[in-house]
Amino acid sequence: MKKLIYILSKLVLILLTFASCEDYYNPHLDSVPGLLVVESHFTNNLNQCYVKLTKSIDFYSTDQAGEIAGAKVELIERQGSSLTGIESSTGYFTFLSTPIPGNKYFLRITCGNDIYESDKVIMPPLPTIDTLYTENEIQKSYRTDDSGPTLVETPGRNICIDAPITSSLEYYRFNWRSVIQWGYAYPAPPIPQRILYGWKSRSQEGLFNLAGPKEFSVTDKVEQHPILFMNYNYLTYLDSATQIKRGYIIIIDQYGITKETYDFYDKLNQQFTAEGSLFDPVMTQVTGNIHCTTDPTKTVAGFFDLNSYRQYRYFMDFGSNEESAVIQRRINRKVDIPGNGFLVNIAPQFWENYN
Repeated sequence: MKKLIYILSKLVLILLTFASCEDYYNPHLDSVPGLLVVESHFTNNLNQCYVKLTKSIDFYSTDQAGEIAGAKVELIERQGSSLTGIESSTGYFTFLSTPIPGNKYFLRITCGNDIYESDKVIMPPLPTIDTLYTENEIQKSYRTDDSGPTLVETPGRNICIDAPITSSLEYYRFNWRSVIQWGYAYPAPPIPQRILYGWKSRSQEGLFNLAGPKEFSVTDKVEQHPILFMNYNYLTYLDSATQIKRGYIIIIDQYGITKETYDFYDKLNQQFTAEGSLFDPVMTQVTGNIHCTTDPTKTVAGFFDLNSYRQYRYFMDFGSNEESAVIQRRINRKVDIPGNGFLVNIAPQFWENYN
């Protein structure tokens, strides 16, 4: 979400720069005043309902975004009921209850004498994964050294899903987290051994993982959609060759999103991958859905992000090559897992065994 707000704030500055250009390009990016930047995220999970307000910074500034104090934030349902945000820290608002799938909402922000409102958005129904499975794959990439680029082939397994497409839910976004469990015993007998139960996490980075119906397709499913790639060589995920793999916990966050949200994130992905060619997308093609109702000339950077949400967890092991048997089972308990760590002689509460 931080990269989303970064792009939106730059978009505002570029829009203002070009607004008055007629005959020649003469930007004054460092003189643009701070504008409202809205970072919002709402789901049916209370821990994922928040709004963060800041002011944009000058284009060349290395300072952090400016704080906004004294604002009021409301999530308003179409029929008139509203959820008022609680300012837990300056410019950061949380909520005491969640929106309801199937209802239509909009975001209202009162900041000084101005009122900002988002478009009205229907919260999609809860998403589901029909099937999760893995496929052998050789991931190809290039490594550059003194002799030039070299093709690198990495064998592993691709984790894929199938999900339904319905009239009320056609588009999805995914996040993932992979937790490798590892063990280590020391010292050697006959001295009583100590056993370490350790774990290490890695999370999704880079582009937004989006899925939806393909153009001109009449299928009623999202099929063979890739979530993440896992290297057969588990040592690439650990810090020492003395740590022995004890399986993976794969966590998948699935979001049901609207077509408008899909298009917004898709344009951001295009911006992230732009290489500077003539036909690359430009910042002006990425627009938010929040507007100033008291002064339509004021620009605001932000997007009212309303999603339905469900989390899936799996215990998995892929062996060492494509001939290995794959272990896969669904985990129904949702125990909190810190990012990294270890315990001595006692397994953590979330630990999963092979049997």
